[in-house]
Amino acid sequence: MVVTGSGSPSTETAQAGLAGARLQLIDLTKTYGDVVAADRVTLDIAPGEFITLLGPSGSGKTTTLMMIAGFVTPTSGQILVNGDDIAFRAPHKRNIGMVFQNYALFPHMTVAENIAFPLKMRKWSRNRIQEAVDEVLRLVRLSGYGERYPRQLSGGQQQRVALARALVFRPPVLLMDEPLGALDKKLREEMQLEIKHIQEATNITTVYVTHDQEEALTMSDRIAVMRDGRIEQVGSPRDLYERPASAFVAGFLGDSNFLEGRVDTVDGASVLITREGFRVRLPSGAELQPGEQIGVALRPERIRVGTPDGKDTVLQGILDEVIYVGDSSKLRVRVADGCYLVAKEQNQDGTRHWRRGESVHLAWNSTDVVIVSRNSQQVS
Repeated sequence: MVVTGSGSPSTETAQAGLAGARLQLIDLTKTYGDVVAADRVTLDIAPGEFITLLGPSGSGKTTTLMMIAGFVTPTSGQILVNGDDIAFRAPHKRNIGMVFQNYALFPHMTVAENIAFPLKMRKWSRNRIQEAVDEVLRLVRLSGYGERYPRQLSGGQQQRVALARALVFRPPVLLMDEPLGALDKKLREEMQLEIKHIQEATNITTVYVTHDQEEALTMSDRIAVMRDGRIEQVGSPRDLYERPASAFVAGFLGDSNFLEGRVDTVDGASVLITREGFRVRLPSGAELQPGEQIGVALRPERIRVGTPDGKDTVLQGILDEVIYVGDSSKLRVRVADGCYLVAKEQNQDGTRHWRRGESVHLAWNSTDVVIVSRNSQQVS
């Protein structure tokens, strides 16, 4: 493998990449007494795909990862790697790479010795081990660091050593359990791209666990959002962000405004009559019935402030708070007693400086509204 001096691995590296496996989880379940930690988790992961298990603490994402690794025994279900069921096989017989959050490097071993450890356990020859270690050190851009000890490395360098150790024996599947959690924000963002580039170059099937939404959106081919041991929704980052299937997904994957009410028809178009009494135009094609109770989500960046022209829905409110967050500002607007909507504006030259307490218009299109809950019971 050949790696460029900085940035992503070269095309030659990608062409010489590893063979990722198809990984299938079928009704994978883990219970502890009456507690269901993972509930019939089912996923079909393509060879070379990068999929992230995303969810809050207790959602079942780490339990699912540990079952794939073999450190947790499933109560029931299957784990197929290229059709071979490994669900009840010992961890060391699965040939799966694993990167932990705390790196799990041996402090008394050099970088090269740490990376070589899984190869020695597999009884590779000395020459073959040396070639493999040199190759993977180039891949993670740590050539020349082989004789150093973990304590002599930065956090990002230690993480790359842990990644190199997981890749060196060319596993068909790589598992990563919140590997960037201990890094500061800037280094974390750099490592997100570096890991993704290495994964693309090696073409290894990767299952990544995180509770960080931005990290999942940045790195993943697909994301599986988990809640209470179950998968709530699976899709590409764009699909999940722009078309969440539930209020939980919409709220967990970024910021959202939520409104509830009943469906009505005005001038042939479906509208939401909210509990506060104002009307929100709904997207066409949703096959809604008048009187049906629904909930909708609206992303803050979809709301225009002060420019109602041409928008399907326009509301007036009082600006309650302006929150400056650097590249953008969040505007919290009271549109009814006890009801607030948050809009997000990019900060740039010419951007108006809003004042707390002033009257403003909020406007958006029906295509920006996402239906996230439905109740077929009609209410008159």
